[in-house]
Amino acid sequence: MNRSVKILCWSAGIVVALMGSAVAAGYLFLTSAEFRSHVESHASALSGRKTKIARISIDWGSTAHVHLAGVEVANAEWGKAEHMLKVERVDFEIPLWPLLKGDLVLPSLVLLKPEVTVEAGDKDQLNWSLGESPVTTGAAKAVAPETRIETPLIGRLEITEGRLVYRDTKRKLDLDGTISTATGKAGDQPQAELSLKGKLEGQPLTMSFVGGSALMLRDTKEPYPIDLNVAFGATKLTLKGTLQDPFQWTGANVDMTLSGPNLSEIYPLLGIPGPPTPPYRIVGKLDHEPGVWKFTKTQWHVGDSDLVGDVIVDQRKKPAFLTAKLVSNNLAFKDLAPLVGAPPGNSGTASEKQRQTQQQLEATGDLFPNVPLHVEKLRAMNMDVTLDARKVIAPDYLPVQALSFRVLVNNGVATARPLALSLVGGGTIAGELAIDARTDVPKVRANLKVADVELGAFFRNSKFFDTTHGKIQGRVNLSGQGKSLAQVMSGANGHVEAAMTGGSVSSLMVSLAGLQLFDALILYIAGDNRIPILCALGRLNFQQGTVTFDRTMLDTQKSVLDVKGEVALQSQMVEIEIKAHPKSFDLLDLHGPVTVEGKIRAPRTSISRSFPIPTPVFGRAKTLDCAGLTQQLFSAP
Repeated sequence: MNRSVKILCWSAGIVVALMGSAVAAGYLFLTSAEFRSHVESHASALSGRKTKIARISIDWGSTAHVHLAGVEVANAEWGKAEHMLKVERVDFEIPLWPLLKGDLVLPSLVLLKPEVTVEAGDKDQLNWSLGESPVTTGAAKAVAPETRIETPLIGRLEITEGRLVYRDTKRKLDLDGTISTATGKAGDQPQAELSLKGKLEGQPLTMSFVGGSALMLRDTKEPYPIDLNVAFGATKLTLKGTLQDPFQWTGANVDMTLSGPNLSEIYPLLGIPGPPTPPYRIVGKLDHEPGVWKFTKTQWHVGDSDLVGDVIVDQRKKPAFLTAKLVSNNLAFKDLAPLVGAPPGNSGTASEKQRQTQQQLEATGDLFPNVPLHVEKLRAMNMDVTLDARKVIAPDYLPVQALSFRVLVNNGVATARPLALSLVGGGTIAGELAIDARTDVPKVRANLKVADVELGAFFRNSKFFDTTHGKIQGRVNLSGQGKSLAQVMSGANGHVEAAMTGGSVSSLMVSLAGLQLFDALILYIAGDNRIPILCALGRLNFQQGTVTFDRTMLDTQKSVLDVKGEVALQSQMVEIEIKAHPKSFDLLDLHGPVTVEGKIRAPRTSISRSFPIPTPVFGRAKTLDCAGLTQQLFSAP
């Protein structure tokens, strides 16, 4: 917005310089090449660019009629285009007496085939930059309106066959469009129209703007209407409403709508590093004060989730600072999956790319997606984002009922602290997550504590729910680096511990895990029952993406289950062996461990048995020293 105003002011400075030079020259040189050369030299000195005018003529009177033909303003030396501004014909009327009072009044201004080329250089310089010419800077500041009432009074502005070109090789932005004025339908006010079409970072970009006429811009009694529509790939942005003063952005009543398949795709368009999301639609009010944009009273629909809140971008700070405070009374937990590159399932709320990712994961059996997260965008802006999700809808096996976090981004380092998940049954998972995106390969770490999580909550709406209970304690301490979740996990280091003293577990689950067929067959016929858990604990050690099971056991009144094996996160393959050690006599036991092998997502379960048929077994397993083992587990580094 500011850049557009500067370009308009720059253009106004050139036009005013041309008009002033033409009027000041007087009658003596009206038809001479010397007069035209004098005007060109004066305009070149003001603009800092070589200026040519093919022909000048003036019809004098109390209102002068000035005609300029073949106006050309050269581009900056580093620019690729030949001309920065080129106009086939400029015709305007200017009353002389108001000029003596310092008022610029143009009863009419007609531009035929104006061509404006805007170019951004490799060092972010602009060919229209006022800094290129100190003289022009002063002239433009002198004529640039600060409020509506200071706008040059133009009775009739007519732009015919105008063309606007914008080139920014660094941002891969290439636009080519038309600019014109139109009267519109009968009875309507005249209006200004701008239409652009091109590409931004290889994606199609179109823009159309309809605003009030130049005469209406000066009329301070009526709000100035704006209607902007931008499409960047599948991302769409609209601004519609009125402004009491478009130069000051005061008296704003502007509705903003932003929609698309993934909020992370807004970065090339708005320069804001949005998080990965399912398809979304956001509506709210857009307001502005010097250096600060405010998107307030927003309503978000992201996937199956609904949120409300405000977003503020303070451009006065370097880098810019974004503050967002969001609240949700209906958050679908699956809609958070894209934050780590995972798709939100195959539901209708997933984008086409996310559905393709889901299908690929299912086809390969991988659990962790290798989708680039592009967290390097965090370097572009500092942030303070809070989310309070008061009601979370999650699958039965994931008993999250509420969550909240605050994310601080400072110079490329994002820290989610505090991060808290409230689970069904009163348990919590709390701690912090951090991403260091200051380097090309981001570093990720997680430090979480699990407290009083109810075991049965993971079996909601299953046949094991009523017979499974117990409070789980645990901690997660992991770190890794990579550009995707798959890369981070394939080189992860750290450990995860969990323990439960007291509780109960489904007898059917224990019997099936130990392959004690007699118990299993009886329970299938008579129904499930509850086996008290004396102790359950385990530790997973992560070493460069290889996970080994350490002290992972389940102690019940009937048997002790011992888990050994490892998981290779690079290939996402698992190889685990579960041995059941009965404590008492069992009539039918297969005398073999259960092996789990294959891809993490869909492993194969088989029996490694020493004898071909079940035989009785006399159990000799001893009850574990749960308190001692648990203390050792959590005291280990």
